[in-house]
Amino acid sequence: MFEVQRARATAKSHLTPATTRHFDVALHSAATSSIESMTALHSAVCDCVKVLKDRNVGPVDMILAMKTCALDSAARYPADRDELPASSVDVLLDQIVKWAIAEYYLTRS
Repeated sequence: MFEVQRARATAKSHLTPATTRHFDVALHSAATSSIESMTALHSAVCDCVKVLKDRNVGPVDMILAMKTCALDSAARYPADRDELPASSVDVLLDQIVKWAIAEYYLTRS
């Protein structure tokens, strides 16, 4: 429970509402399984990770923050207001974490 609270605090203190909104839209669109929506989700994940890394958030806290963002997004858009069930977030969570780790450790020249 403490880890979730810490991760939520990390995400809230470092990610802007605009970045979070971008992530929300991409996450819920990605569940349609189109390549465009998955590309948009990948881009949104990378944007979030870049912000967290630039603010010196460590890799473990980054992963926890990204997981929390996804779960919080599912709560913000419950199934009754979204044609996609909240469980689609659970299906995408592993992919989100993989992308986040890859982006975090990506070296840019």
